Amino acid sequence: MNRTQSSPTSVELWIRSFTPVSTGPTQERALEHIAVLEEQTALETNVCIWGKEIEQTDSDETRPVRIPQLERIERRLESFEDWARRRGRRLEPFFRRRRIESTITDETHEVWRPPTVALAEFDGEDLHHVAPCVDGDRTIDVFDRLETLAGDSNSMLWFDDDRQIDPETESNAVISEQSSRRSASFDSYLESPNPE
Repeated sequence: MNRTQSSPTSVELWIRSFTPVSTGPTQERALEHIAVLEEQTALETNVCIWGKEIEQTDSDETRPVRIPQLERIERRLESFEDWARRRGRRLEPFFRRRRIESTITDETHEVWRPPTVALAEFDGEDLHHVAPCVDGDRTIDVFDRLETLAGDSNSMLWFDDDRQIDPETESNAVISEQSSRRSASFDSYLESPNPE
C-alpha cells in the first residue's frame, strides 16, 4: 500500500460569475463553507471566478489579445484534466468540452463549460484533489470535500493512491459516516445565530 500522510495547504473555490438566481444558494453555501475553513483551519483559501464557457486555445496565435485571467483559467482547467487522467477520475459531466461552429465565419472553437462551483486542493504547488469528480461509480462533490476539510477529528488526511481512508480502520466506510456526522454539525454551525 502506497500510503502517505498529507494535508492540503490551500484550496481554491471556483464559482461561475453571473449565474442565475436558482444556482445562488449553492454558491452562497460554498462561500460560507470557505469562510468557516478560513476561520477554523490553517488552510489558505482563494475564491476565483470563471465564466459560463471558456474558449480553449491551442497557442497564443489563436487569441488576438493576451488576457492573463483567461490564461490562468485555461491553465487551471488543463491541470484539472491532467490530475483526473493521472488519478483515473472523470470530471465529466461536471466539466464539459464542446465544439462551437460559426455558420457566419465557418470557424470552429473548442470551449470548456465548467461547473457552477468547483474546489481544487493544493499542497504547495501540487494539485491534490478536484471536486466535483467521479471515482468509479462514486461522485465526489464540492461539499463532501469542504466538510472533510473542516472536520476537527480528522484534519490530517491519509491518502491511498489519492483515496481518503480512515487512519485507524484503514477503510473508506468510516470516513463516509464521519462525513455525514460532520455535515450535520457543520450545517448546524452555519445556521447558528452567532457562530464562534
